[in-house]
Amino acid sequence: MYRRKLCTLAGVTLSLWGAGCVGSDRSGNAAATQTPDADHAIEIENPTTESVEMTVTVRRVSTETVVHDQTHTVQPEETATIYNTRQADPDGIEEFNLSVATNGSTDSLSMKTNECWGDVVARVSASDGVSLVYAIC
Repeated sequence: MYRRKLCTLAGVTLSLWGAGCVGSDRSGNAAATQTPDADHAIEIENPTTESVEMTVTVRRVSTETVVHDQTHTVQPEETATIYNTRQADPDGIEEFNLSVATNGSTDSLSMKTNECWGDVVARVSASDGVSLVYAIC
């Protein structure tokens, strides 16, 4: 059992390192954090066998404005893009708070509109509720 976890951890670490997400050379990351990129999709994913309602709220931090607040019904085995931060027409690099709730479970994060951030996937599971999965450099 421990060998399987070790092999999985080693594989993930090597994958991240190979993709440039882990390592000591941060020169590329510094530039990415200073380069605006408004295109960040927010997807909802339901790998379960029952439909789920997910409430997604996106708030612009600088003005405290809610730019997206809707409840979406996600069918079994469905993934859907429900919002993109470019819809808020960000002025350069801006910070947004994202919150997703379903079945009494909530997860949230703060994201920025720069090249360091990737897309965000809100994934629901019967055992863990909702969790946000994202990539950042």
